[in-house]
Amino acid sequence: MKILIIKTGALGDIVRCTFIAQALKGKYKKYSPEIYWLTAENAKLLFINNPYVDHLLIENNNFLRQLKKKKIKFDLVVNLEESEKLCRLASNLKPKKIHGFYFKGGKVVPSSSAKEWFNMSALGPKPQNDILKKKNKKTHRQIMSEIIELKKYEKFEPFLRLTKKQREIANNFLRRYNLSRSDLIIGINTGAADRWPKSLSVKKTAQLIDNLYKKFNAKILLFGGPNEIERNKEIQKSVKSPVIDTGCGNDLGEFPALISVCGLFITTDSLGLHIALALKRKAICLVGPTSHHELGMYKLGEHVVAKSKCICCYSPDCKSMNKINTSEIVKKVFNLLEQKITLLITAFKEPQTIGKAVEAALKQKTFKDYDVLVSAPDKETLDIVRKYKKKHKNLKIFKDPGKGKSYALNMIFKKLKTDLLILTDGDVCISDNTIETFSNLFLDPEIGCATGRPVPVEDKSTMFGYWANFLFDSAHRLRQEASRNHDFLECSGYLFAFRKKLVSKIPLDVAEDTVIPYFFWEKGYKVGYASEAKVYVKNVDNLEDWIKQKVRTSKAHETLQKYVDIKTTPRVKTFGVEAAKGIKWLMAYPRNVREIWWSKLLVLSRFYMWMRVFYDTRFKSQHYQDAWERSESTK
Repeated sequence: MKILIIKTGALGDIVRCTFIAQALKGKYKKYSPEIYWLTAENAKLLFINNPYVDHLLIENNNFLRQLKKKKIKFDLVVNLEESEKLCRLASNLKPKKIHGFYFKGGKVVPSSSAKEWFNMSALGPKPQNDILKKKNKKTHRQIMSEIIELKKYEKFEPFLRLTKKQREIANNFLRRYNLSRSDLIIGINTGAADRWPKSLSVKKTAQLIDNLYKKFNAKILLFGGPNEIERNKEIQKSVKSPVIDTGCGNDLGEFPALISVCGLFITTDSLGLHIALALKRKAICLVGPTSHHELGMYKLGEHVVAKSKCICCYSPDCKSMNKINTSEIVKKVFNLLEQKITLLITAFKEPQTIGKAVEAALKQKTFKDYDVLVSAPDKETLDIVRKYKKKHKNLKIFKDPGKGKSYALNMIFKKLKTDLLILTDGDVCISDNTIETFSNLFLDPEIGCATGRPVPVEDKSTMFGYWANFLFDSAHRLRQEASRNHDFLECSGYLFAFRKKLVSKIPLDVAEDTVIPYFFWEKGYKVGYASEAKVYVKNVDNLEDWIKQKVRTSKAHETLQKYVDIKTTPRVKTFGVEAAKGIKWLMAYPRNVREIWWSKLLVLSRFYMWMRVFYDTRFKSQHYQDAWERSESTK
């Protein structure tokens, strides 16, 4: 299936429409859609690292002729431009279906799904279009989703992933100005294009910068476009605080790279806002003459709306931005910077080990406040936890109904209000730097999910201890490599963390540590590796338990394709991946004849395990199901 998306301007609108490519891939998944995107020459850098756009086409006079020459026929055209030229193009391509706008009867007309957006636009009937625009309460993402007839759109967000070159630009900038990722860096981008008066005044911007520096001791970065050189010079003359000028001549490669340096971005309704949100930066948007309802913040930030009667007036003479209150901005900055941390221990019939797990959770070397929540279905385990609860106010208990781990997590997700959620188990012990390591790692706003490092308590003196050490060392090696290259990596269920506000529910037929990293990666977040946060694991000591455990965990990956796009982001845990890298590493791992023999047995055992997984899932339809299972030899 071939799909063409036409969106050529403005640049901010292009960024916030990028979710559509991924959404259409998901909607037409069974047809293996091939996404083409027609855009303007000056926008092509916005797509350079987007895996959901298969072919980027640049608008020019030869475009239609080139398509005809290649004999490309589109099944679907999504035209989000209302210009006569592009609407004629959409019609001339003669696709099977058009969403958006096309040319018919000598005029531009909307498809049935685009009528609402058309009626609010400049082409809509006046003055009703302005009235409808003011009354609208839908976000831009919701309206665009309705145009492409997509009902479940919440999982799709604007997508912009930095390239290696852009990351180098960001790192060079940090070095040049002696900045660290652990610094609170706030970007200030209060100018705007000339179409509507959306800029915050020079005086208010200077006041805001001084207040932020005084209140938070933040490193302030000043952003602007080509038309704001003189404006930014005035701001720098007016402030009493140190400000780093990022320049006003940055192109679409440099501008996102510099925004990525910021932990928080304060901006008007502009290109900067949409890039910051696509890069998953916390953001505060200052709104006056435009609609704040259309500006979705994706749980990353908040609006500060001018206290004015002419909000959303779209008037070239609007004075509403003068009514923005800078103290309200500072207050929202404070709210966004607060971080609540919860360490969740899930357990099932583990009275022998839960005490040590709880002690390790409570004895963390950190000055940060955090809660420990223990979830278990059985009285024996919870009775042990209640003894600790008497002495520790930050220890809480959740009575699990006993229907499975994922079922319990979904119940907890509904009730738990926290920013950073760290998950571990009741039969393992975490290192005392876990809270500090994870909280520091998540200072990078781009990281949505991160894993710790499992370490076996066994040495290599027994076969199963040797196997455990090799498998854990190999996983560590894979994660280090993926982390260095900013590639996707899977988390370990023994210890991992994520931004809780962005996960409300998980499926029951795939393991949580398997699917949650994909949820974040597909939104454009990175998956981090907190290798210094260690979790000490006792492994099985007999072949029956080993096979049972490995078959179950491997089956947890076999249903991934139901929930994520494994064509764009292939599975990490597969027989093929293991055969390609694992055997080569295993052959170099042993240090004596005995270990060579154990290595050969491990190859045979892993092969048998994968054949069991294949047979059970393909021929017996026995897939992973959420349920509590217990291996005595791991306790």
